[in-house]
Amino acid sequence: MALVSDLSTVPILCTSMGAVQLADGNTRLYYQDSTTGAINGVVVSNGSTTRHSQGVSLLVPQDEVRKPTPVAVSLIAGWSSSNFDDNIFSEYHWNETIGLVQGGTSWVTCITNGGFVGATGSDMLYTMANNATSPPTLRVGCVSASSPVTISETVYLRTCTYRDCS
Repeated sequence: MALVSDLSTVPILCTSMGAVQLADGNTRLYYQDSTTGAINGVVVSNGSTTRHSQGVSLLVPQDEVRKPTPVAVSLIAGWSSSNFDDNIFSEYHWNETIGLVQGGTSWVTCITNGGFVGATGSDMLYTMANNATSPPTLRVGCVSASSPVTISETVYLRTCTYRDCS
């Protein structure tokens, strides 16, 4: 049975969009706004008969985002997103304790500070989470500037330690 939706039109630039579904069935969509270039998030409820959009939020300001930018998201005991900023991997994550998105150029820990650089003009980006390992791991990959004919991968080991797996 198909569900009815009251979701509003969301401006999308190219295919710059990612989504995750939470354990409760609710969905988080992330996309680059085609007008501003910023990364926005949409919360979508998982009603039994109608899906409802609960509003659009600015997550990453336009001055921290390449236009166009690839967007990739995954879940590790919560939800996270990754994007490029001047071709440098940047991490943005939801902090449930304080109820805010953290990350970006002002955040000096974890992946943003690692200086991992994606190849200019490449839209290839992926992220995968493995919650079965202890600690959980997050893998982020792209075509890197240092090896533009290969895919490079960075692994987050829940201790803000990253390694380039190219």
